[in-house]
Amino acid sequence: MNGMEIKPYSACRVLIVDDEPMSRLLLESILESVFHCTVVESGKDAISNCEECLPDLVLLDMNMPDINGLEVCATLKASPTTSQIPVIFVTSTMDIESENACWEVGASDFVMKPVNASTLTHRVKTHLQNKLRTEFLEMMTFHDQLTGLYNRMYLTKEIPLLIKQVARDKGMVGAIMIDIDYFKLFNDHYGHLEGDNCLKKVAQIIADTVKRPKDAVIRFGGEEFLVILPYIDYQGIKLVANQLVKAVRQAGIVHEKGISGYVSISAGYAVWKAADVVDEDSASLIEDADISLFEAKERGRNQAKG
Repeated sequence: MNGMEIKPYSACRVLIVDDEPMSRLLLESILESVFHCTVVESGKDAISNCEECLPDLVLLDMNMPDINGLEVCATLKASPTTSQIPVIFVTSTMDIESENACWEVGASDFVMKPVNASTLTHRVKTHLQNKLRTEFLEMMTFHDQLTGLYNRMYLTKEIPLLIKQVARDKGMVGAIMIDIDYFKLFNDHYGHLEGDNCLKKVAQIIADTVKRPKDAVIRFGGEEFLVILPYIDYQGIKLVANQLVKAVRQAGIVHEKGISGYVSISAGYAVWKAADVVDEDSASLIEDADISLFEAKERGRNQAKG
């Protein structure tokens, strides 16, 4: 569930971009035993592949007929979605001007044709190591180690940036506060190891139910979770909150001291104009959802209120 490990090279996706069939075949034959390779033949295909599939590294021919390698690299680096993908140029000519141009568009490295197989493999490994370590550190910084969900650091550092973007788009943002019902009784009855397993199961259910890419599921503390949903209205957040309550209950996690013998959650939700959240900060929105959570508990738990 929590993905707290650095993935192996065999799981790393390398995108090979070259308009010459023999070059594509050669590069793929060198790398395919170590990495998962995808091959495309044009700059346009490279950009669309990166946007859709997010490879771990791009091996890019400098000279192509439709969009040259420098333009492809500049386009990737200009997009927040693809800017962190390392790009290694493969080229047969490299004068000072071309070399400087590579660095200026954000390339990580370059290799010369004819390609030395060992050099190419090691350079790809080196840049993948750097990327994977950076991602791992980010994972450790912004994710809860037990559940793999986002943590309070992510809420503090990254969520305000998301809300500002929604405010610029004149959208709304919602929050759902979630509490596992009678969780202290669960811990007392089954022990803390089973309590941790229960937290992980509920976290997985929440993450599986909240599916949009920009939605954020955060372990708020203890048995409390927070869901931040950008670009949503009241009916939308009400629907999601009730889906979450239903999904946890239907999972059938046994809890002898719980409601009807199973684990359940209570949820409180609120939705504001994102601009108002920016003005007052996200704590006010969360507090609004927390008040509704208290109401859900007061009314018997295993339900959502907003």
